[in-house]
Amino acid sequence: MTSSPLNTRTAILAGSGLCAAAFVLSDLVNREMSPVAETVSRFVNTGHGWLVTVGLVGLALAGAASAVRVADRPGRVLLWIWAAGIAVSAVFPADPPGNWAAPSVSETVHGLAAWAALGSFTAAAVVLARRWRGLPGTPRALAPVTTVLTVSMALFVVTLVDAMAFRELPALLGVTERAVIAADLVWMCVAAFRVPAAPAAPVPDRVPERA
Repeated sequence: MTSSPLNTRTAILAGSGLCAAAFVLSDLVNREMSPVAETVSRFVNTGHGWLVTVGLVGLALAGAASAVRVADRPGRVLLWIWAAGIAVSAVFPADPPGNWAAPSVSETVHGLAAWAALGSFTAAAVVLARRWRGLPGTPRALAPVTTVLTVSMALFVVTLVDAMAFRELPALLGVTERAVIAADLVWMCVAAFRVPAAPAAPVPDRVPERA
């Protein structure tokens, strides 16, 4: 841990809560698109698209706080990539649906940043869950949440590839993406309650005995 545990935990929980509330509200009020078939980022093109931007800001905040909280260098670097990628995807909005063949510059940047973020977070979750396994202070829920996150990411990749190239599966891209985001939020919140072992007390220098 590299920062105040209370401050970073609060930031993670607040950012995650803001993200979840904004995305859920977006799905409820923006009736122009289907949350089953369309990804969250497409909803930025609806009447209340600002909710998507707010949610992404909250997600980036939670990611940055998670990165600050983690002392493990590989995990911290991956989490910073996650936070930065989400922030970039908030600045560059996605195109409306149905424009896979000729994406705009904003869509291209958004897509690349989002994929870098999601891939980095999945890698960070797996790496950190393995390194923290069995250590005192690690929540028991972290391992199963990591498994759910990994499976959700795999399903999202399958449905995305199908939506872009084959269109053979049911249109569930929005569902699988939301499952990934939900798993990411839960993972960060669970990891926020991890209590690292206290550093070992320094051994005092031995004073040489006088003859």
